[in-house]
Amino acid sequence: MAKSIYEGVRRWLGGTPIASSYRKIKSNKLLPKYSVVNIKENDRQQKSIVFLCPATNVPIGGVKVIYNQAALISGLNGPVAANVLHPLNPDFCCSWFTHGATINRSLEFSTAQDFVMIPEFWAVPHARLLHQLGVRYGIYVQNGYSASFNNGDELDAAYSNSSLILAISDDSVECVKMAFPECADRVHRVHYSVNPDKFVGNQSKENVICYMPRKLKSHSRLVTFFLNKRIPSHWRIEAIDGLDEDGVAAILGKSKIFLSFSEFEGCPLPPVEAALSGCQVIGYTGEGAKEYWDKEIFTEIHSGDIKAFVNAVMNKIAEIDSAPYAANRTAIDTLANRYSAQVELSDMRLVSDKILEILNAVE
Repeated sequence: MAKSIYEGVRRWLGGTPIASSYRKIKSNKLLPKYSVVNIKENDRQQKSIVFLCPATNVPIGGVKVIYNQAALISGLNGPVAANVLHPLNPDFCCSWFTHGATINRSLEFSTAQDFVMIPEFWAVPHARLLHQLGVRYGIYVQNGYSASFNNGDELDAAYSNSSLILAISDDSVECVKMAFPECADRVHRVHYSVNPDKFVGNQSKENVICYMPRKLKSHSRLVTFFLNKRIPSHWRIEAIDGLDEDGVAAILGKSKIFLSFSEFEGCPLPPVEAALSGCQVIGYTGEGAKEYWDKEIFTEIHSGDIKAFVNAVMNKIAEIDSAPYAANRTAIDTLANRYSAQVELSDMRLVSDKILEILNAVE
């Protein structure tokens, strides 16, 4: 289990081994050289929210969320704009999905005009660097379980000195309040959205079971091994790997079953995308998915119970084969409304207003 958690964090850190990644981040060579510049209020038409983000082109839902929400805030055309900064590789820009985000290539900040959102796994050391410069910042918690990788006084100080904490799910809110109860009044729940026009089931579904092999590799290998021994010949298993967003949507759109191998995730995105695409989702909630795990679409398997996982898939195949396949539109619509563009836009408007209030506060 520990190895898979490290694999998840390693992807966030850019694909290098976890131990060496932390050593490099703590060394001066790989610490971003942030600085401050004196920008008068009238020199800019808008204040800025700068979302820090890892420079990785591996399809990761959290990166897509950051890009999309930065674009949404800028699209409000209000007094605050937003952009994405890859501090360890400022020239980088994600290309595996379509986005309208502005890429910031500067490590210079204005203490009066800029507010920085730090992903939770980078709270150490980025919060310290920014606080020393007098730059106000918030922490964006997309996984409440990632905070423990940087446990210690510096982590406590990072949350204590933050002006705002965003959490992507009910589960992440609870994790933050459990670890940092003194910050409870600064925690605000936000939602991501899923495009229902992109993630939509084909009219003629195929007998396809799909899954993402990069998540909990040992679990997915065991489940697919046993399934390949038992599934009927008119069914097949397809891996979703190395594809851009359109490629992922295409496989989900034609599939009838999606296997979820989420582990300790704030609010896993692939199961939502699969469900909106008309798939029956079977597998792990990763804890964070419990808020949307409707039994009409989702079947929960306790993590590690491989035999129960395989049996649940075989039962679902028998159920599907016994009657014409039809997606549960009522449950899908409920899920779509929960993670709709309107809900996310409303959240980003509130975030923008809150950050503007923080920037305008007289110290």
